[in-house]
Amino acid sequence: MKLHELQNNFARLERRVNEIRHSSTADYSEVSAQYHPRHGEKNFLLPVFSVPTSELRVYKASPSLKARALAGLGVDTVPFFCHPDSVSDFQGEHFKAPTSYLEAEPTSSTRTVLLTSEPALMVKTHLNKRISHFVRRLRGNSVRHSIQISKECERMSRDPGCPETFAYLPESIGVVHTLSDLGYLIRESTPRPLCHEERILVPFFSLYSKDPEHLGDAPILSQLITHSRLQPLSFFERHILNPFMETWAYAFLERGLLFESHGQNTLLELDTAFNVRRIVQRDFQSVPIDPVIREREGLTTPFAKHVIGTGDYPRLIEHSLQYDRFVGHCLLRAFAGFFETYYQIPPEETYRLIRRVFRRHIPKEIEREFFPQGHMTLGEKSAGDNVYPLVYLPEHPLCRPGY
Repeated sequence: MKLHELQNNFARLERRVNEIRHSSTADYSEVSAQYHPRHGEKNFLLPVFSVPTSELRVYKASPSLKARALAGLGVDTVPFFCHPDSVSDFQGEHFKAPTSYLEAEPTSSTRTVLLTSEPALMVKTHLNKRISHFVRRLRGNSVRHSIQISKECERMSRDPGCPETFAYLPESIGVVHTLSDLGYLIRESTPRPLCHEERILVPFFSLYSKDPEHLGDAPILSQLITHSRLQPLSFFERHILNPFMETWAYAFLERGLLFESHGQNTLLELDTAFNVRRIVQRDFQSVPIDPVIREREGLTTPFAKHVIGTGDYPRLIEHSLQYDRFVGHCLLRAFAGFFETYYQIPPEETYRLIRRVFRRHIPKEIEREFFPQGHMTLGEKSAGDNVYPLVYLPEHPLCRPGY
């Protein structure tokens, strides 16, 4: 895909310009073949059920008028969206037969779908199937947590010190069927804070992936580098790495939010002249919260799950998993491989740059307090339902100094 083709081609970036690199299980999926984002049908019919609001819990985070209309807010019986592979998980007579269908197209995550009739909105569904490491359920407490994190992003974006390069895709409405304790989320595809200029969204994984239908085209990141007339690592530092690390560190240090910023959850926002404008975060279901940082900043921690220090793992392990595994291993390692493949830049040169930029935004004393000297990763074999063993590696991580 060429730069001039990026506009209005988000779905193809999600589904086709998407090389899976971060683990041996990354391409594993139990979803039915027709619903697979890379190998399935272009579209499918998303079942819609009519459910009384008395049987639902509804959570909101500043939804747009379009999101409110899709969710049917304000009436006694509202639409409820289910992935066709998981309809049987919902209990009650209202889920015996759909009352309508919407034409939908899967995104890279499989369970989040684009709507043909309303391209400004996506629906994240419950999907009781294993994809990569985990079964992708969407229980009631996860719906609530996602909405809470979306509200936190809104508050953070209003902070005077918040980087102007920060943006997010709001998860603005969450609906839970009380009896089943399962639900769905409406995610808006227009980044906030709102910008009144035309913008282009590119998933980070599409930056370094080849387009399988146009193998002669350079990866999008190569085209952006050429367009900028900068040296490869200079472009990467100035327009991708530094704004990414600045926004990630600000959320961590000022709000206690640890975004799960791998290549699927992070997007690059461009203007129509292909200048980088913002780093966009999405998918908040598993974002952990650090109550120590929030207390220091005078913030409360009104979260029911993913509160660091209240679960099975010590605090250092949680921070290392979020940064060393999801950011370092699943995202930044792919950039190091990209620069080696296309520009013959040794990976260690890219990693030195990453460590230097990490230290620019996260001081040594903070790293020492919140991260181990080594790093944590996930084992490859499951130890149970959505349970994987943790592996501690004593060597310094590639993507931070390690003190």
